[in-house]
Amino acid sequence: MKAFTSKIEKRIIGLLSAALFIIIWKIASIRIGTDIILPAPEEVLLRLFSIMTAETFRQAVGATALRTLYGLIISFVLGFTAGIACGTSRRADAFLSPVIAITRTAPVMSIILLAMIWFKTDLVPVFVGILMIFPILTANVKQGVKSVDRKLLELGTVYRLNRSEVLREITIPSVIPFVLAGLRSSLGIAWKVVIAAEVLSQPVHAMGTGLQFSQMNLETAEVMAWTVTAIILSWLSESALDLLIKHLKWEAPLV
Repeated sequence: MKAFTSKIEKRIIGLLSAALFIIIWKIASIRIGTDIILPAPEEVLLRLFSIMTAETFRQAVGATALRTLYGLIISFVLGFTAGIACGTSRRADAFLSPVIAITRTAPVMSIILLAMIWFKTDLVPVFVGILMIFPILTANVKQGVKSVDRKLLELGTVYRLNRSEVLREITIPSVIPFVLAGLRSSLGIAWKVVIAAEVLSQPVHAMGTGLQFSQMNLETAEVMAWTVTAIILSWLSESALDLLIKHLKWEAPLV
């Protein structure tokens, strides 16, 4: 009962916070009095409904979502493999550490600009998304491998499991919670960096292209409408992943 009450209370507080934000936004827009600088909330909402009816909007959202998904899938495969290697082998860790450090610390804008030289416009956001998410997933998986219960590994030795069996029966099941946490933290970043890369590379169909076009035409309400769309999509994808995590069942190490 307490848990149920706390959930309701949390939702009420969240709604009050959102309402307060909108009220402050409305007051600020009235005080400024210029839509180019800060349009009213209802103006942004009307503009959002307006652009949602266009076929180009659906094409842009679909293309951006696919680029984000491609970036997540590829970075997941690379990050999971690299994380397992770094966690189980000191040599692999020493070899991959400089690469991971570079991708983690390199400025996003630098990577976008370089990618624009190397790739076609449609591939730039995917490449940038991979490089930004890869070190996050690698670090999480590596941490998961390092956190495997040593007693389980000792039991694996007692039962004479080979390396592949230890990896399959003990390491991977123990790493899954860390993988899911890495994916959870990567989703929001993925949307941000993909759209940021689209703003500069400007593919034909892209939310970032819509943002850039609106900014060039001084359509502040439309810029904010695209921003609201990105926030909603990010929230929906994170909520879907949370639901998957909640209902996903994985087997504990069997040893």
